[in-house]
Amino acid sequence: MTQKELIEKYEEIADQKMICYFKPYRHFLNAKKFYSQLQDGVADENTFFTDTLVLFNECDDPGREPDFTSGSGSRYWYYKDGVIRGSDHWGNGVARCDWALKTKQGKTIYGYDYDCPIHLSAPRFAYAKWEDFLFKAELIEADGKKAVTTFSNCVGYGMYKIDGKVYKRVVTTEYIEDNGE
Repeated sequence: MTQKELIEKYEEIADQKMICYFKPYRHFLNAKKFYSQLQDGVADENTFFTDTLVLFNECDDPGREPDFTSGSGSRYWYYKDGVIRGSDHWGNGVARCDWALKTKQGKTIYGYDYDCPIHLSAPRFAYAKWEDFLFKAELIEADGKKAVTTFSNCVGYGMYKIDGKVYKRVVTTEYIEDNGE
C-alpha cells in the first residue's frame, strides 16, 4: 500500500480504534481486526519489538544463547522465519506491544486487562512468525506531512522514515497542576 492509501484507510476506519474493551481477549481480538487493515511490510529482528501485536505459540527452550536479552530479562532467538521469546511476562501491554501466549495446553494468555501483562512464576518460550506480527499503526505528522507508521517505514524503536528523513516519535506526558478550581 502507498502512504496515501494507508492514510485514507486509517482515516476511514479511525473510529473503530476508539472501541476499547477491558476484557483482555476482546481488546486483543478487536485490535487485531483493526490493525490487520493497515499492514504494509513484514516484521523482522529490527522492527518486531515496537508497537506490535501477535500470538506466540509455546515451544521448547531453543537450547542456545539468546541473540538479544531485554532490560526486563526477556530473551530472544532470531530465525529466518520468526522469533522465539523466552519470558515470564506475557499479554497486552508488554513494552507497547500486545503479545499473547498460546500455551501447549491450549490456553491463551492475554494479560490482566487491555494494558497489563501477566507475570508467570517461570519463563515460557514461544515462537511467532515474522509474517504474523501486526504493526499497531498510528497516523502521525512530521514536518507538516501525514504518514501511517508501518513495518515498511519503521527503522528502529520509535523511529520512522518519511520521505527519506528519519523521525523519532516522542511521546510525552505533561503535568497539569490541579489548583482546585
